[in-house]
This record gives sequence, structure tokens and C-alpha cells, in this order.
Amino acid sequence: MHLPAGSTAKPRILVVEDEVMIALLIADTLESNGFEVVGPCQTVSQALAKLGIQGCCDAVVLDANLRNESSVPVAQELVKLAIPFVVATGYNLSQLPAELAAAPVLAKPMKSEDLILHLHRVLSIG
Repeated sequence: MHLPAGSTAKPRILVVEDEVMIALLIADTLESNGFEVVGPCQTVSQALAKLGIQGCCDAVVLDANLRNESSVPVAQELVKLAIPFVVATGYNLSQLPAELAAAPVLAKPMKSEDLILHLHRVLSIG
């Protein structure tokens, strides 16, 4: 996504995170940095339903594990829809399935500035 200079459009970021407090922190960080937050979704089925809505988001912050369920089906759908995403996880990179490890990975707890930097990169803005 390339925003034109002077554009007031805010990139829409879908937050897929099952821990409420972490989802709220991510949402606050995104909103404070000029993004519009979509969600959060706490399960794979919620995330897939949201992604079924045309133009739902420009990028996704995706937790690797959602309520003891792998988020690989969400990552596969994101690749299919060509929606960029970053993975947030407490797991070691070597423990992640290939579908998740192929995206930029942020270790939890993550720094706000790292999240914003990675989103700017995947969205090709800033």
C-alpha cells in the first residue's frame, strides 16, 4: 500500500490476538501511530470470517496461536488474498510453521516501535 503524500487515509490493520490485554495494547499502539484498527479477532474462525469481507484490511497483526489453535489457516488465507501480515509470538522462530515464519516475526513482548516499523515495511509506507 502506497499512501499518496498528504493523504488522510489510514491503513486498516486487523488485529488477530486471543489475549484481550495484548490485543488492547496492540490496538492502542496502532491508533496512536495513525492506523485504523479492525477487530480484534480472538479465534481462527473469527479472523477467517473477517477476511471474507472485501477490503476488510490492509495488513494483519497475527498471533501464532489462538486459543490453543494454530493460526496457519489464517496465514494461508492472507497469502491467498495477498494481504501482508506480521506474526507476533512467544514461540521461538524455529518452532513456527513455515507459513508463519515466512512473514516478519515479532517476539512477545514486542516493542511498539518494532511493530510500527514492521507494519510500515510490509505496507511499503513511511
